[in-house]
Amino acid sequence: MTISPELPPEVCPTAEATRAHAARSLPHLAPGTVIRLYGPLGAGKSEWVRGLAAALGVPGQVPSPTFTLCQTLRGGRLSLDHWDLYRLQDARDWDSLGWPDCLVTPGLVAIEWPDRFPGKWPASTLDLEIIPQPDGSRRLCWIQKP
Repeated sequence: MTISPELPPEVCPTAEATRAHAARSLPHLAPGTVIRLYGPLGAGKSEWVRGLAAALGVPGQVPSPTFTLCQTLRGGRLSLDHWDLYRLQDARDWDSLGWPDCLVTPGLVAIEWPDRFPGKWPASTLDLEIIPQPDGSRRLCWIQKP
């Protein structure tokens, strides 16, 4: 699965621009898509998901799922499961979560720190890399990872 070529790499100077990038990406994301978000701590991964949630019409605040592992956001056109895998490392963790079966959903799934998962990803997976720039902006680029 690939994202539309109409979405070239983009430099986002602010958090608002990062959220707007997510909103512009939404029409290219089919129900059931898994979005793996790559970038270091503080890159803007959760900010991008906030923009996606807003574009879907999800009401209220969108917290980072750092300590809860997953925030299921409902109330929009599609549900959005926002995962943060930063703290998961042990194979027992994955078994207790039911991975990768929990990735099959009629909504969208956004995953921070996807490198933590050692297994196979669904065919409906897309990859977004968020790279902080020296001037404080972020470079967002849809990429292809194995």
